[in-house]
Amino acid sequence: MSYRITCYTLFDITATGVINRPKPSNDENIIEWTIKRNQQNNLDTILQIVGLRSQPEDIITPENFVIENFSNHQFGFLFELNNESNVKCWKFSFVINHYGVFNDGINELGELYNDCEYVPMLKVGTEWEKLPGYLDTSEELRNIYFEITEIN
Repeated sequence: MSYRITCYTLFDITATGVINRPKPSNDENIIEWTIKRNQQNNLDTILQIVGLRSQPEDIITPENFVIENFSNHQFGFLFELNNESNVKCWKFSFVINHYGVFNDGINELGELYNDCEYVPMLKVGTEWEKLPGYLDTSEELRNIYFEITEIN
């Protein structure tokens, strides 16, 4: 049994394809390259977290959108109480072929949330400025969450 999971995060996980570590030697703008590299790093980090327990397949490229009302999402309740609007969010989805691999006995995706807790992320300047520099899965400040969107 496989299932598709959608990930929502307040960190910029734009897929840029910039995977080289050394800075470019040509005239490319170093600041622009650094932003693109850090965006790709953030996406790679989340995929590596998923990959700790299962191999993500059929990955749909991240897209971003603006959150107009936090109550329509499962981010931490302090974001909603802060009455913020027009905050950028990114989402992507992937397929996992091993049903229950993230089940911690309480939550079907509990181990995935445990694996995400306090993992450092890179702020690139395109996300909400009040975001900490790490993934937070707590009820108060959750800045990443997952939904099972399809079961096969």
